[in-house]
Amino acid sequence: MPLHDFFNPVLSVFSWALTAEDIVSVQGDRFLEIYNGHPITRNEGDSEHASAERIWDIVLTRRLAELGLEPIWGTAVDDSHNYHEMKVGESNPGRGWLMVRAGELTPAAIIDAMEKGEFYASSGVRLREVQRKANELAIEIEPEQGVTYTTQFIGTRKGYDPNSKPVMKAGKPIRATHRYSHDIGAILAEVKGTTPVYHLKGDEIYVRAKVTSSRRKQNPTVTGDFETAWVQPVVARLKR
Repeated sequence: MPLHDFFNPVLSVFSWALTAEDIVSVQGDRFLEIYNGHPITRNEGDSEHASAERIWDIVLTRRLAELGLEPIWGTAVDDSHNYHEMKVGESNPGRGWLMVRAGELTPAAIIDAMEKGEFYASSGVRLREVQRKANELAIEIEPEQGVTYTTQFIGTRKGYDPNSKPVMKAGKPIRATHRYSHDIGAILAEVKGTTPVYHLKGDEIYVRAKVTSSRRKQNPTVTGDFETAWVQPVVARLKR
C-alpha cells in the first residue's frame, strides 16, 4: 500500500499552552504535534520548558504504563500562513508533513490508517518502508546521494522512575511540563545507515524511532535544522 502525503490539524503544545500533565489523561484526541514549522512554536523547548518530543515521551509513558490509555501518535505540520516570501521567520509551507500507509486515497482510508498509527511524520527525510511488529521496529530509508542517516530508537523501559518535580522560578512553580527522570524517553539504540532495525528485548513499554539526515533543511523553521523523520511507536502489551 502506498504512503500518501497528508496534512492534518492536531493537538498542539506549542507556545507551551499545554503541558504533558494536561495531555496525559485526554481521551478522544489521538494526535500530537511534535514538529511545527511556524517560527514561534519553539519545538526544542528551553531551560524551563520541555521540547515537544520530550512531552510526547512523557505522555506516551504515563498513558501506557500508568493509565492504561491508548497511545497518542506524533505528527509534523508546516502551519503555513506566509506564501510569498520563503525565509526563516516566516510561516512557510512545506516544512512538515505526514506520509500515510493507506489502502486507497480517500478521507476514510487515510483517517483509519492514521488512527492505527500507520504513518510517519517528516520534515524532509523520506522512508521507503516502516514495519512495526510486536518485537521489532524496522525502517528502510529512501537514500539521497551524499547524505548520511542516523536513527535513534527511543523509548521507556518497565521499572522507570515515575517521579517528577515542577519547574521552579523565583521560588515558585511555573506553568510548564514537570521534570522527569531520563528513564523516560531514553535512547535505547543508535544506528547509522539506511536500514536500521531495533529488536525489542521484552522490557520496553514502547519504542519509537527518529531518523536524522546529515542534510540541513531548506527554508528551516530555525536556522541549522536538519531534515528528520519520526516513526510511530511500537507499543508493548502491558500486564495490569
